[in-house]
Amino acid sequence: MTATDDAVDGSRAALEDAREALRIERRRVIDEREAFRTFRGRVESVSTEATSPDGSSAAAGFRGVAGPASGSGAAADAGAGGPAGPPGSGLAAVRDAYAETVMSVPHYEEEYDDTYERSVAAEFGPELAYALTRSAGYHPEYEPALIDAVESAIEERDRLVERLEVEADSIDRAGSRLAAIRREIATLDAAVPEGGFGALDACRARAGVLVEDCDRIAARRQRVIAEHGRDLRLGDDVADLPTYLYQSTTARYPVLSAVGSIGDRLDDLTRRIERAMTRAR
Repeated sequence: MTATDDAVDGSRAALEDAREALRIERRRVIDEREAFRTFRGRVESVSTEATSPDGSSAAAGFRGVAGPASGSGAAADAGAGGPAGPPGSGLAAVRDAYAETVMSVPHYEEEYDDTYERSVAAEFGPELAYALTRSAGYHPEYEPALIDAVESAIEERDRLVERLEVEADSIDRAGSRLAAIRREIATLDAAVPEGGFGALDACRARAGVLVEDCDRIAARRQRVIAEHGRDLRLGDDVADLPTYLYQSTTARYPVLSAVGSIGDRLDDLTRRIERAMTRAR
């Protein structure tokens, strides 16, 4: 492997793949956030239903933000969302709104391909999902619980967008510093064939400094990854944000992979310098 080509180690490709994955993910998260905002607006106009057709509360046992369902309390709040429609029409309106917003983002089928029931369970939790998909009507106590769940989904995506911006900045900063190191490696490599002992010794010292620079880049990157973990609620099956973002790219940890590749080049360069120094004695 020659050190004159700054792309020969694959470090640049790993970072370019990461940038593309970030661009796609940011677009998708923003699309989802806006879809949930639109869904929230649709839900706020859906009428609630107090009782089931037999006069009993179909919401019995549901615990949303309003607590346990109560027949008298539900009746008092009947129609809070507007004129009541036929039994179950509120749930149908919620389902239609969800399908036309959240389930209609461009990447939904590719990334999720879930049914309505599975999607609301994943986004809002099993209890609220059961209420929305198995109840006889859209009861008043469902509405605040659903609005709160939608707000949480929006806030979660807001946090993710912020962390994606931090991640993009981290990738760009590391890429800029690593590009400078690659250029120096090429310069040092070109000096080896003609260098005298003193010049070669200086090259070896400079290569050592570049190794330290790589170590600092890696350490900073590890801190950023740890910050992601503190700020985001990732699933139990996701180790960290890079694992989630870059699972389909050439390197799951692109900066650390790039640092490792450049570190290998520096090791190779140092050995070549030391062999040249031996010959120059």
